[in-house]
Amino acid sequence: MKDEGKQPVKTDEVKKLAGIEMPDYSTDERFDLEVGVTYEGSFRIQNNGCIHVRPYKRGTKPGNLKKAIDGDNHAIFLSKHLVRIVMTFQRTTDLEALKRAYRDAVQNCFVDLNDLHL
Repeated sequence: MKDEGKQPVKTDEVKKLAGIEMPDYSTDERFDLEVGVTYEGSFRIQNNGCIHVRPYKRGTKPGNLKKAIDGDNHAIFLSKHLVRIVMTFQRTTDLEALKRAYRDAVQNCFVDLNDLHL
């Protein structure tokens, strides 16, 4: 028995449809790009030939950090939207001395942050 209502599908069309790859689903937020503006960013050519473009967001890699405090084992850098704290210690085999230096640096950092009036 034949189905009268169905039309046979050519095997070439089926192979073509089966070979279509969907681009990867991306959770990146949508950007509204303006004509004539140069953007920095990155791109990746996917296996299916689609080009995935990702412009860099402002503020994610700040280059305008200014050193506000330079302590013995810590430094505090500020920008418009970020506070970066960097702690540096001498490498030692004495774990207790390293713990004391870290504790002192954290306490001094709290005092310095309080003095900055952020």
